[in-house]
Amino acid sequence: MGADEISESFLNELERKIADYTRKEIISRGWDYVSQGKVSQVKQAGSLLIGVVSGTDFYKVILGSRFEDNSCSCPYTGWCKHMAAVYFAAIKQQGGQPERAMERLTGAGPVKVSWVEKAQPEQAASLSAAATVGLSEDASPREWMDWMERKYGQTWQGCRHTLHPLQSVLSALKGSARDWPKPLQRMHWMYSILFILEQAERAVRLSDAFSRYYQEMSFTRMAEPWIEHYYSLATQLTADTEEETGLAWRDALAAYLREQAGRADARLFRWNQLYFGLAAALLHNAEWREDERLKLEKLLEAAGPPSSASADSEDASAPASSQEEAGTSDAGRNFPLTALAYLDAAQGEDSRAVERLKQTPPEPASALALEYAKRRLESREWEKFQLWMDYLNAIADGKRGGLLQPFLLLCREADLAQQENPTWQRYMIDKMPYSYMAVADLLLEKGSFEEWADLQLAMGLRPDELDPADMRLIAKRAPSVLIPLYHQAVEGWISMRNRQSYRMAVKQLKKLEKLYVAVKRPEAWKIYLERTVAKYQRMRAFQEELRKGTILK
Repeated sequence: MGADEISESFLNELERKIADYTRKEIISRGWDYVSQGKVSQVKQAGSLLIGVVSGTDFYKVILGSRFEDNSCSCPYTGWCKHMAAVYFAAIKQQGGQPERAMERLTGAGPVKVSWVEKAQPEQAASLSAAATVGLSEDASPREWMDWMERKYGQTWQGCRHTLHPLQSVLSALKGSARDWPKPLQRMHWMYSILFILEQAERAVRLSDAFSRYYQEMSFTRMAEPWIEHYYSLATQLTADTEEETGLAWRDALAAYLREQAGRADARLFRWNQLYFGLAAALLHNAEWREDERLKLEKLLEAAGPPSSASADSEDASAPASSQEEAGTSDAGRNFPLTALAYLDAAQGEDSRAVERLKQTPPEPASALALEYAKRRLESREWEKFQLWMDYLNAIADGKRGGLLQPFLLLCREADLAQQENPTWQRYMIDKMPYSYMAVADLLLEKGSFEEWADLQLAMGLRPDELDPADMRLIAKRAPSVLIPLYHQAVEGWISMRNRQSYRMAVKQLKKLEKLYVAVKRPEAWKIYLERTVAKYQRMRAFQEELRKGTILK
């Protein structure tokens, strides 16, 4: 059925839904798609209106009279610009006046298509051709940065729910340095990526509270390839960058990253880690290290003395609430402290580095601590490793799963490599119950079966709740350690006092009998069984199940 046969009442109903559920700016962007001819012929299939919109991809749109019938294949949740575009296209095919519908829905005339909406990835080549107008590789980094901001600084306004508009800009900026010397080209590309990430930061800050969580997830996922490319470029920086022009770009990059990482507002990306990515490539240069240390110390001095909340929480074991309060009030101190700790650790001054990190909130200090703890473990520098692990042990808890799990892995590796030192296993046990699985796996790997069984008893776990493969291994290697587990399980099932639990108790008794036979203690089994039967002799149902299970003859 063609679009010319779509009923007017159906279109009126759709218009009411769009008016009720769609923001005006989204409606305007839907109009842009129609005005650019990006909607294919709209057709009606039964009670549904179906159309295809060409954007950064091809999106299938379905509109219906029921709320649950309406959908679009784009990532956006809710009524999107593609739905509005299909509605306008349907009116146009019907011979109506979509302009009037646009005016009714937005209270204004048709919105002109912005440059941002037109900038699709396929246009990257033409953008690249225009990108170098007015500037060359001889221009200073500051001139290039200012030019990028003037030319592309509003691109973020098109990033309501996707970062696709930024992809073409990034391609254009990379193309502008295509003929540069490789070292300068890499640094120019690194800044281009940072510029794009800052555009994404601007976009997410203006999102409404309802959609921010999903927008942050989407933006973070889409930016991952760009960030990986940034780190790859950083590792390729060479001594060639120490020529005069290279030094200017290097210093401009470091200054930009210091500024971004030191901001107090919530950040979508980990700018301190991006700073460390650049710093790691420059640490070999003693002159750069000393100059950077002076700049960071000036930032720290400018931030002023720590607040009272920070002074109360300098100990890494201080309550999380106190540390968070300190992080809010001393945001200007946190980055230079962390960056100075990075430089200290890189020069082997681990104790000094840890003391600096104790003055900052666990995030983002924990990432740096994990990195250096891993390095010291790999090099078997146990004294320095102990410094980092003591710090991490004080801040790792069940509320910080992203920190606790890698901390437990470090403990496990350290314990296997240094089994004479009980510290690492003790740290793991201290994190119970969150560390239960890590501790259980470690004990099995070490062959500490008795300790493993004690752990299960302490956790109150029954044999049927444990991994069958683990149970088979221990039944073969150390069957005696399982006997107390089955004793506890039998008592637990009986205490539930119902017919099904009595049956489960009998099943456990049969397995227990096999264990006693395996360890060649048949007399002990007889004594245990007699005592159990006598203890529960008044439980008639339990006695019946014992006979059914042939435990009692």
